[in-house]
Amino acid sequence: MNKVLLIGCGHMGSALLDAWVDLKSYSFAVVDPFNIKVLKKKYFKKSLQIFNNIPSQSQIKKFDIIIFAIKPQVSQKVINQYKNFEFKNNSVIGSIIAGKKINFFKKNIKNSKQIVRIMPNMPALIGQGVSCLVKNNNFSKSNEKKITDLFSKVGKTIWLKNEKQIDMATAISGSGPGYVFTLIDAFEKASRKIGFSTKTSRKLVLSTLLGSANLMKKTNKNPTELANSVAVKGGTTEAGIKVLQKNNLNKIIQDTFLAAYKRASILGKK
Repeated sequence: MNKVLLIGCGHMGSALLDAWVDLKSYSFAVVDPFNIKVLKKKYFKKSLQIFNNIPSQSQIKKFDIIIFAIKPQVSQKVINQYKNFEFKNNSVIGSIIAGKKINFFKKNIKNSKQIVRIMPNMPALIGQGVSCLVKNNNFSKSNEKKITDLFSKVGKTIWLKNEKQIDMATAISGSGPGYVFTLIDAFEKASRKIGFSTKTSRKLVLSTLLGSANLMKKTNKNPTELANSVAVKGGTTEAGIKVLQKNNLNKIIQDTFLAAYKRASILGKK
């Protein structure tokens, strides 16, 4: 059985833990002193070890996978607490800290050897996420399989070639759900503006988005082709698409992703 220690249990950490906690081939432990009461109440029926404080050396050496799921702003302070620990042979140090590079762990945790950066996203909560991963050079095949198996439990896994790509993935798949929810909010507001109720707007918008995404997935057609198939010349869809094009939707989306990518790169330099 693989033993996993999750350090930090905020939005993403808790999303992962919710999906993992009942897995039979793993055992899980959590370190998050700030959320200790919430964790104990939420998982009191689960087989989950919850630490009130930093684990001891003997406790740390029992874990096969140690995952840091903390905010970039507090990462240096938290990592410093683990810098001198001896870890289990062939153990993995995993990070879902936005922007923090593999070299950050090499410098700050002297006994870290096999390191992987992971960028999951929020749909992991329902097993439909996507996790992008990049490993250091001496990462073993067995550990790659182990990490792939673990994160496959919460959705798709994509191994990337380098750390620049993980920052790119942070902007697209990592932050992407936030943009999608913002777009859904705009769709719903527009629907209500036309005259539909809140309840009907929610049903119309979600069904339209989910159906469109599934149609694209099933047909494997590109989005422009599908949009053109809906936009009959002189029709309603064409009229709406012209407004999107006039307001340069492509540039707005590109600027959105670029801003997130730049931010991820900046966080990695701090």
